Amino acid sequence: MSKCIIMCAGEFEPLVIEKEEGDLLIAADNGLSYLQKLGVFPDVIIGDFDSLGREGRRLLEEIKEESPDKIITLPKEKDDTDTIAAIREGLRRGYKTFYLYSALGGRLDHTFANIQALNFIKEHDAQGYIMSEKEMIFLIRNETRKFHKGFSGGFSLFSLGDRLENVSISGMKYELENAVITNGFPIGVSNEILGENEAVVTVGNGTALAIVRWE
Repeated sequence: MSKCIIMCAGEFEPLVIEKEEGDLLIAADNGLSYLQKLGVFPDVIIGDFDSLGREGRRLLEEIKEESPDKIITLPKEKDDTDTIAAIREGLRRGYKTFYLYSALGGRLDHTFANIQALNFIKEHDAQGYIMSEKEMIFLIRNETRKFHKGFSGGFSLFSLGDRLENVSISGMKYELENAVITNGFPIGVSNEILGENEAVVTVGNGTALAIVRWE
């Protein structure tokens, strides 16, 4: 399934971007500079470019001359973050799976805004993932998610709303059955996917923030 890949402007990590045929790669503002470091050229560049450094601005000017249709310039005063604007563009083009890179670190408010962007994606009947070197962050809402046998790592589950109902976890160190998790106590932090069997997480009602960690 084709995916929309968005390089955000948070903390840069030199990760491999696996872009396949049919994928859309968007640089959100200073994400252009990050892609330049990786030697990858975006299909679309979106932003008000307030965080773009000198080298990024130089590249942007070159692209304006050669491929101006690739650039979407946003006003500095706006409701959408650059990341949300990039997600809107991906949704407009029909993409249902989003991978956000360099979406963490730097300013805490931007990090939180990018986590909320996962909810924005979910509300548009799509699925989003924030990817970093050792973590993957995504939402589980009224559904079941599975991890195949052999995969192991850390796992944490938090309630984004007031509460999660009918939460069941199997195949992990700490298991639950039809439990309630509230946003007033972090009972779901620091679980472990053992990898001995398939791990299964079900959230019967509510929106959960899931964080998977690996070494």
